[in-house]
Amino acid sequence: MHTPTSTSQSTSDHTVVSEKMTAATKGNHWPKILANAVLFQLCWVACVVGGDSWALASLILLAIVHVGWVVDRADLQYEFRLILPVISVGIGFDTLLFHLGWLSFPQHSSFVIPFWLMALWLAFATTLRHSLAGLLKRYWIAALFGAAGAPWSYFLGSKFGAVEASPAALIAISLFWAALLIWVSAQPNQQQRGQTL
Repeated sequence: MHTPTSTSQSTSDHTVVSEKMTAATKGNHWPKILANAVLFQLCWVACVVGGDSWALASLILLAIVHVGWVVDRADLQYEFRLILPVISVGIGFDTLLFHLGWLSFPQHSSFVIPFWLMALWLAFATTLRHSLAGLLKRYWIAALFGAAGAPWSYFLGSKFGAVEASPAALIAISLFWAALLIWVSAQPNQQQRGQTL
């Protein structure tokens, strides 16, 4: 027979164990989060500075580390459910800006945007449930991050000679990215992910 005291003690012990497990889980996430962030930055430099040839090599490295270590096997389905629509919409949007003449790329005349920019969309999408998950758990922070960070990234790319973006393109990119990251933030699994980091 359980007395109120023993029941209270059992509940307290269970709470302590749960808190320790949660802390351990968070601690185990940090090396993966750091690796995810560093790999994205390396991929950005490789794509913007090195173009298509460097983009392929960096993307292969990122894919091996991301699928083989960063992502838990149980989360792979959620990972792809988020990544696929993001890169599809992102590549489609940049291609639209390209056809409008708002984005231009040196020595590029294909129907779609260059491979290096497609690779960069994929690299960015891998951060959404990992190094950016904590940031994206609040809608307004997600919107501000997208509205300010994305145009800045394209502007930096123009400084390296990888892309030319008109003022209209930068405004459109700001609005699009704000909306995109609000959508990402609103995903149920994204909210749960943000709470664990």
